[in-house]
Amino acid sequence: MMSLRKYLWEGIGWVGALFSLLAFSLNSLGAVSSQSVEYLGMNIVGCFLMILYAASKRAYASWVLNAVFLLMAVIALAKVYLISR
Repeated sequence: MMSLRKYLWEGIGWVGALFSLLAFSLNSLGAVSSQSVEYLGMNIVGCFLMILYAASKRAYASWVLNAVFLLMAVIALAKVYLISR
């Protein structure tokens, strides 16, 4: 029987994946720009949650990859925010 903690980590991973896939899908369909706060925010949340999940599984390659994507999204968001001010 799966413990509550394992369900929680699985849920965190799936929510993170859904945020990232939603951002990609909305951008691919032209609903959001790749430089929009919505797109970058969804990627930041998605990557953060997938980092938590990957770290819980000790999947180092996955959390490092998501950490790089998260860093790029944060830098892009800072750039967009600073330029628009």
